[in-house]
Amino acid sequence: MKSLVIGSTSAVGKAVAQALSRHGQVKLAGRRDGDIPFDLSHPAASACAEQFDVVVLAAADFGGAQPEDLIRAELVNSVGALSACRLAEQCGARHFILLSSLSACYQPTDPYFGSYSLSKRHAEEVVSLYCKERDMVSSILRISQVYDSQGQCRRHQPLIYAIADNAQAGSRVNLYGSNDARRNYLHLDDLAEICSRVADQGISGLHNCCHPETPRLSEIAQAAFEAFGTPADIRFLPEKSDIPDLPSFACANELFSRIGFIPQIDIRRGFELMSAYRESVS
Repeated sequence: MKSLVIGSTSAVGKAVAQALSRHGQVKLAGRRDGDIPFDLSHPAASACAEQFDVVVLAAADFGGAQPEDLIRAELVNSVGALSACRLAEQCGARHFILLSSLSACYQPTDPYFGSYSLSKRHAEEVVSLYCKERDMVSSILRISQVYDSQGQCRRHQPLIYAIADNAQAGSRVNLYGSNDARRNYLHLDDLAEICSRVADQGISGLHNCCHPETPRLSEIAQAAFEAFGTPADIRFLPEKSDIPDLPSFACANELFSRIGFIPQIDIRRGFELMSAYRESVS
């Protein structure tokens, strides 16, 4: 199996490429440092004469609150996904995998709904349409919040790394408001393994890829202190605005059964891996 991963500079893209390499040759595409030039924000000029069996889109724009952010997110995430499908067709690919987000199912009334949510939903729709009309197998993996041991995902998941930083230093973890919100964190290694198995087995369809456990913030902080071996010090700040819960979702248990893999790294183990890595580089 020969695979092309779009997202040459993203932590997710690199991790997925490494996992896919067990099944055959893998090349990376992207604006920078890729084997094949491909710019999601200027897709019309991109083309590829090389042949691949599977194409994985692991790059995205995370949007923002301004009008220009919405335009950019739509261009990269929606139009860019459509162009990635066209690139896959040019490459003779039989399978297209979109790494989407659980936020694609958010509604306008949800607290974190925004340009990213909307553009990822549009990306799912155009990918489904394009692949259906061209008899290409499509897989859409709606992933939860992704973190890793080395801090490559810190930019997009600042909260979990801030908790780790405080726990490592033996400092208090302050949680805003009184709501002990739930969060679902998926370790990058588990995501890469899921994507690799979906590609290898040709699994199609839309799936919510998340960890089976959705702990509360206080439980996440407690796990961090235990992993770093420091006394737990967690305090809620009721004078601050509550951190809202994320919308509920159903985990992809059917998918996990089909691929023979369930995410292995729970939040406690994730912090242990983070602690081990930080100790090794200190």
